[in-house]
Amino acid sequence: MRKVNALTLILMLALAGAAFAACPDVIGIWSSVPDGNPEYYPLLNGRVSEAWCNGVAGDPGNVQNAMSWDGASAELGLEWKIWDMAINAAGPFVVFDGVSGGNGVRIFQTGYDGGQFWLGGSGNWTDGDLELYGAIQDYLVVSTVTYSGGNVVAAVSNITFRGVFEDCPEVNECVIDFAIANAALVWRDGYTWPMPASYPAFLCGDSGELFATSDITLGIDCAIATEAHSWSEIKSRFE
Repeated sequence: MRKVNALTLILMLALAGAAFAACPDVIGIWSSVPDGNPEYYPLLNGRVSEAWCNGVAGDPGNVQNAMSWDGASAELGLEWKIWDMAINAAGPFVVFDGVSGGNGVRIFQTGYDGGQFWLGGSGNWTDGDLELYGAIQDYLVVSTVTYSGGNVVAAVSNITFRGVFEDCPEVNECVIDFAIANAALVWRDGYTWPMPASYPAFLCGDSGELFATSDITLGIDCAIATEAHSWSEIKSRFE
């Protein structure tokens, strides 16, 4: 067993206590899917933009920008934001190709690098209206794209990612251990109808596509979640 003296533990607790405010106070699952499960906390659905930095869909470097959408107040980003996820160098990978003569369906798997997240202080993941920030990991999008006459007429995507909370002591080990969402294509550059309002801005260039997200589920976990439990839990990790 690794031993630490009382002074070291006191210093560790002081440092942890000072930074606990930047950690989640509640671990659990948040979802926009109303199923009556008491383990699930309400979560807003959202809206997403994917900017075509060089004017080309699916190009490596294209960047996503996602925000919660409050339909009641018609406001973006009140509860959560996820941004700066860029298509990696490999680009989209065709999992299934059922297009013939310009008509049919293709399924793409696309990995993204980087990205950040923000959880607002109004969510019950923190106590005291404190905002939480973190880094996105393993962001993956699997899209089923429908073509007609060689043009994209519909797309439905499944999004998964993990994340690590920043400004939170390493001993807490606070993470978004999973997040999943569905997204449906609403508009893309080249469509005949106008670009709709109240979507996240394109983060590069001036063209791209817009999606509405639904069925979001977000899981948060910490080895040590709250200051109230910090003494026994931190002590046990170093005995």
